[in-house]
Amino acid sequence: MGNDVERCCDGDQTPPIIMKPLNVYADDTACSPTYSVVAADPTPLPRRQLYFIWLIHASQGFQTTMLFPMLVFMVEKYGDTGVDERAIGWRAGILASLFPMAQFCTSMMWGVISDKTGRKPWLAFGCSVSAVSALLLGVCTTYKGACYLRFFGGLLNGTLTITKSALADLCDGTNQAKGFGILNLAWGIGSVTGPVISGLLAQPCVQYRMKHCLPILEVHPFLLPCVGAAVFSITGVIASLSFKETNPKQYRPMNSLFTQASYNKISDLAHAEDQQRQSQEGESAHEESKGGVLANKSCKQKLIVVISTDELSSLKRMTESKACRSEECGSSTRKKEHGQHTWFSWIDRNVLLASLCYAMTGLVFIITDELFPMFGAASKSVGGLNFSSSALGLILGEGGVVLCLYTLLLYPKVSRRLGPLKCFRLGILSTIPIWICFPMSSLLNNAPFLQWCLLLFCTAARSISACTAFTGSLILVSNSATPENMGAVTGLSHSFCSFFRANGPAIGGLVWSYSSGKTFFLHQFLAWNFVVMLSALTYGLSFYLPSTLIKPKCEPFRVDENM
Repeated sequence: MGNDVERCCDGDQTPPIIMKPLNVYADDTACSPTYSVVAADPTPLPRRQLYFIWLIHASQGFQTTMLFPMLVFMVEKYGDTGVDERAIGWRAGILASLFPMAQFCTSMMWGVISDKTGRKPWLAFGCSVSAVSALLLGVCTTYKGACYLRFFGGLLNGTLTITKSALADLCDGTNQAKGFGILNLAWGIGSVTGPVISGLLAQPCVQYRMKHCLPILEVHPFLLPCVGAAVFSITGVIASLSFKETNPKQYRPMNSLFTQASYNKISDLAHAEDQQRQSQEGESAHEESKGGVLANKSCKQKLIVVISTDELSSLKRMTESKACRSEECGSSTRKKEHGQHTWFSWIDRNVLLASLCYAMTGLVFIITDELFPMFGAASKSVGGLNFSSSALGLILGEGGVVLCLYTLLLYPKVSRRLGPLKCFRLGILSTIPIWICFPMSSLLNNAPFLQWCLLLFCTAARSISACTAFTGSLILVSNSATPENMGAVTGLSHSFCSFFRANGPAIGGLVWSYSSGKTFFLHQFLAWNFVVMLSALTYGLSFYLPSTLIKPKCEPFRVDENM
């Protein structure tokens, strides 16, 4: 091998980068060659594009979470004469569930539309819908009107789906972790600013006892936070219009392999190997027996790839269906790869279990997202805390800050040490004592300092558990899929989770209405005990997940420069 390198790079003393296998697969599949080629350094991501995606996604996080601190107060304001406090719970739950239910109905449709017509116009359209629906919600005066606005605001808004698709267009296998981390950061910041702005600006005349309050704020006490959401969404519209289309309809040819610092597609590597081997055929019998040594004549890239002919055929089978963008290659490959399979042949036991665990995690946390504001705003006579909307907003905002810090600083270390399966189990198991501690704060009404300390601790711990459990379950879902069906498996899991999230707020409202109507001691614990049972069920379900899901079915390709 050393002689081959010397012949190729004669006169150049810079050591070449040699691609070598880092893992041998256990599964005997097309994705499991005898040894693997590893990819080069992570491809740089376009910062301008990432900034626009971050801004758009953060605006949607603001739009989604800004309603929670003022939800109960809105229902009270809209409430008909004679509606008691227990009915407010289920009404608030229904209002909160309409937005995700509408998005569950149309998220797949928006994804298909953006695939065929591009991402950019529908990002701008979705942000525009968010801005208009937020303004109309601020001036709405009836509960029925608010329900219509939330439902149609979600039905016509596919921004959350399309931002993920646009980011996937920008990423390749070498930089997905870094790219999708942008979405987590954006959602964390949006979830911080949404509750804080909502809690501080809702009902300003009553909350701050303003003597000379504007008449419009007396009639529409929730106008200011809705205006804030509209302004943020308009910023998203501007970002969408400035965003460079990532999915143009016309064909875009690939750049030459040797003008890039790294390979964007493994199929590029295989194709270049064929061409270089043919051009160098006959130069060395040793090179022919190994399948060829890849390098350009001047070795300007100093990249040498050792690849066997058996592995080359396996790599082609694995990547053709994803890498070929021309009409001829794409159509022939799809016929070859999927001609003998049914539409749902990719659904197996591991896919269903991983998707169900992810969906159950979403159900647990969306119920508590709904339950805590109702518990915090309820009067002490029914076991609540009697907090104002500003107090609830500050507590929820603290949880968002902790989520951002933990996601950026600590979770990567935890994940590397424990792996996705143990992270998921640890995250969901740690929620059980947290759900028990939340209602315990109602026993400290006579000690407000201790009550606030307990609530802030519980909210911070909840954010840490949510990040650990959600991210772990997402990795498990991804590892249950092969590259050929990654989109289908991810779509299935998101459908499950969207349905549970749509019904979670209504379930939380009904459970709180039931528990607040009881009169026995500690009746406020009933609703939280229901969530404890869901967490325990999800934790038990995780033991049906096989240990093979801790790593992908097809290992990622990496560059090792130390060979």
